[in-house]
Amino acid sequence: MKKFTIVASMVALIGGLLTASNATGAVLRVPHSTWPVCTSADQDFCVESVSVSLNAGTPVKLTWVASGTATPVTPVAAPAVADTKTVAPAAADTKTAAPAPAAPVIPTPVAQTEVSARAGISGRWTSEDWAAKGLAVYGYDGLFINAKTANDMVNWVMIEVLPVKVAPTTNVTAMAGQVGAPIYQAPLDKDIYVSVKVRVGAFKNGVSVSVANDVSVDATVDAARNTLLIEGAPVSSSLQASTKQCDGETGKASANTVQMLVVIVPSNDDTSGFGIDGVSGDMSVASNGACTLGTPVWVEAEKKLTWTVKAPHFAADGVTENVGFYKAKIPAADAKLLWGLQNANDAATALEVTVTTDAAGTNVGQKNITVKNNVIYINVTGFKYSSPKLTVMMNKNYKPGAATAAPAKAVAPKTVKVITCVKGKTVKKVSTAACPAGYKKK
Repeated sequence: MKKFTIVASMVALIGGLLTASNATGAVLRVPHSTWPVCTSADQDFCVESVSVSLNAGTPVKLTWVASGTATPVTPVAAPAVADTKTVAPAAADTKTAAPAPAAPVIPTPVAQTEVSARAGISGRWTSEDWAAKGLAVYGYDGLFINAKTANDMVNWVMIEVLPVKVAPTTNVTAMAGQVGAPIYQAPLDKDIYVSVKVRVGAFKNGVSVSVANDVSVDATVDAARNTLLIEGAPVSSSLQASTKQCDGETGKASANTVQMLVVIVPSNDDTSGFGIDGVSGDMSVASNGACTLGTPVWVEAEKKLTWTVKAPHFAADGVTENVGFYKAKIPAADAKLLWGLQNANDAATALEVTVTTDAAGTNVGQKNITVKNNVIYINVTGFKYSSPKLTVMMNKNYKPGAATAAPAKAVAPKTVKVITCVKGKTVKKVSTAACPAGYKKK
């Protein structure tokens, strides 16, 4: 049985080393450079569509606008030509007219951003209603989807959602950076929910690892190509210039931000794939520990599944302690394969979740296991960084419910022998072996 891989360095600000395992399948050729927007029906490895919703509102379908191009606006209809004919004045209406509807309130931006020099921003996904829909409150003008491999050594698909700004006169698009430190990504709005659909050729997802919240990765497979629909919400996290900032209990982040980054490891790649024989490919894990976020590791000898993440102990102010979370999704079929858990609804008592850190005590605020639609969800919050490890294994005290007892075998009714007894003219039929006193058997 194969072990899960460990995630490599996903982007420059997310360090780490690659330890890959093999998975049965063909070698993939996933493009390492940023994928373009889909422009033809036969195109692969491209971004097909993007939409966002704010505060669980109606999704806003975004339009791709190339850098240097103004955002299209809906033309305003020309006013009707005035009729010069004399018209009799209308009779005065004595009824009180209904007040005109109030103009929509556009939120005032609460944060400012600077233009970053980050290269490769070729345009933006935006809407003519971006500001009117309340999407400009954090000072950026749209999103850029950086879809590519996680690094040049692997075929893992990375979806990075970046805020972008547009120059007022030239419409040139650039990443929105933080004020005073534009090399670091400006924070996304935590209240948006982002949906990204990409075409991935022959790529088949094995596991997803995310710096995001409420992430789902849904695959669609047809004869022509595979597509992935990646959905989720940004999450608060720390950024660091070096992985050394994530060692020990004194490390300090270079900056804090709100980001969304999803890495999907394939199940059908011989060089850097992921998998345990027989798993579904729908397992996922998410956290805000972005320093060396890794895939799950299966320890066969101990029947335990572990995740390790890292982040600086302190936020950029050097005082506030970073608090972490894990969210894991394990399909019931995978739990049965790994631990022999026959009934996923027993997960809350059958599985034991522990968190260990470098610091004394784990400070875990909540550990919760729920089951919905035959999927086990594990949610752990409140632990401290730098390097916590989450372990899931069977609870030694777990006793499965007693098997339903087999129904008792049907017992054939005993044959009852009836005899006829007489006494004078009186006749009786009895089921006893002998006739009552005074009666004779006939």
